[in-house]
Amino acid sequence: MKVIKLLLSAVILGAVLGGLVGCSAPSDEETAETQTAAVIMGDIVLDITAAGNLALSLTEDLAIDLFFQEGTVAEVLVEAGDSVEEGQVLVRLDADEWDDEMSTLEDLVTAKERALTQAQISLKTAEQNLKNAQDNLATKELAVLNAQISLDQAISNLAAGIPAVDYQAALSEWRRAEAWYTYVTTALSTAGMAADDYLLTLEQAEERLTVARTDYDNVLAGYDSREVTIKKKQVESAEKALANVEEDLADVADDVALKGLSLTLAQGNLQDAEKALADAQEDVKDAQDKSSIITAPFDGFITQVNVAGGDEVLTGTVAVQLADPDKFEADILVSEMDILQVQIGGNATIQADAISGVTFPATVTHISPTATIQSGVVNYAVKVELESMEAVEPAFGPPAGFEPPEGFEFPFEFPEGFEFPEGEFGPPPEGWEPPEGWEPPEGGFGPPPEGFEIPEGFEFPDWSEFGEEFGEQGLQMPALDLSNTQLRDGLTVTVSIIVAESRGALLVPNASVIQEGTESYVQVVSASGEAEKRAVQTGLSDYQYTEITEGLTEGEEIYISSGTIIATDEEDERPRMGLFGPR
Repeated sequence: MKVIKLLLSAVILGAVLGGLVGCSAPSDEETAETQTAAVIMGDIVLDITAAGNLALSLTEDLAIDLFFQEGTVAEVLVEAGDSVEEGQVLVRLDADEWDDEMSTLEDLVTAKERALTQAQISLKTAEQNLKNAQDNLATKELAVLNAQISLDQAISNLAAGIPAVDYQAALSEWRRAEAWYTYVTTALSTAGMAADDYLLTLEQAEERLTVARTDYDNVLAGYDSREVTIKKKQVESAEKALANVEEDLADVADDVALKGLSLTLAQGNLQDAEKALADAQEDVKDAQDKSSIITAPFDGFITQVNVAGGDEVLTGTVAVQLADPDKFEADILVSEMDILQVQIGGNATIQADAISGVTFPATVTHISPTATIQSGVVNYAVKVELESMEAVEPAFGPPAGFEPPEGFEFPFEFPEGFEFPEGEFGPPPEGWEPPEGWEPPEGGFGPPPEGFEIPEGFEFPDWSEFGEEFGEQGLQMPALDLSNTQLRDGLTVTVSIIVAESRGALLVPNASVIQEGTESYVQVVSASGEAEKRAVQTGLSDYQYTEITEGLTEGEEIYISSGTIIATDEEDERPRMGLFGPR
């Protein structure tokens, strides 16, 4: 079927080219010196081309994902090369082993819950113990206060039993004598006094202190009645009681500090127990999120199988590798002179050597930041990814699925004077042979350019005579059937990265542009037939044509430099561009 369609396309192009072959050959009279060309509208595309190999761009290693240390593969349900659908089970692990490990994790959660409860009880106990110790401390502080009051009362009672005048006078003198003695032995000893003077002063201070203490003792002795003795005993008892409760207060304060530390420890133990429970619960949740089966995450085919039933495996072991058969990429090397023109996201095309006439759209997805240097040649690795399997087939032919009936002859004639529009027509169909004497136009064949209009009086063949299904289709681009075409990893491809393009631009042959310094000129054919030098602004330029952005209009005739041959029309002798225009 495909061969028949291609042959029919060849018939069509043969008829087209056969009818126009007379226009494609230059006349015997034309000379290089008199060549002119018309300013045309067309597309100009600059690209960087390099060879590479296809590689699968969407592959995924499907690994064993255990929540325990080591598991067992129960069965593997696929083999390398198998096509699978999204969600299809590929590998099963031992389900009993999986359930046992899950039960272990759930038991651990129960144990951690109990540990948390115990930590909560311990915290409550520690809080109560600290409160009791603090209450005891308050009691001891009150006891010390009471003991101090009792001592003060005992001293007051003792003082009340002795005549205030005698007792106070003797006590005051003793205190003064004691203070003077202290001053002499401390301050005067280092004041720089003469030794004799200091010794005399010290002797007087000692004598004064002795007299004052004796007078005080005599006062007390004079009143050492039985009542005073009892009051002295009461003072001594109050002093001992105060000392005892102060010692108890210190012990209770230490106990409060210890109980505070115990509370802090209990709080820490509670936090640890809460975290341990949360970790155990998280482990169970993570385990529940995992599965004992491995399924395909997308439609594709199996490229590798690394395990078999009965294998002992660790988590992370890659069981199978899955690839998407419709996702491809290619790596190419771009020279250092061209790499600055390549941009991430730039448009590109891919053509496989094994699939002629088919072009796949692609996108630049990666540019290596480092160079690859071999034998002093600097290149950069560039990755392009194929966008889809929707190919571009530049061929002009009958409706998709058309089969000519037996004895069919192509009823296709162009009206007199018809010319194919200048533009892009792409490569001819497979098996096409040009008529004798025909030379292919520069730029090749393909779909008609944007803006193409059928000349007045021209009619495409009526396909309805071959079946109603073709009646309204007319001449069209044939649908490309890729159902039996499978791109494969490793295929040799040609990658073209588009670095600049201009659509619907004014184009002239390169040889018609004259450079004078930084200015560009062309020789325009004036109304009188004379050459008119005109300044122009140029844009993109390829191996054949230059874009004119300012200075010319479509259809104007220009002279081209000597040595450039352009076909002419035999009827009106006007120079014309090539049969099918620029590529």
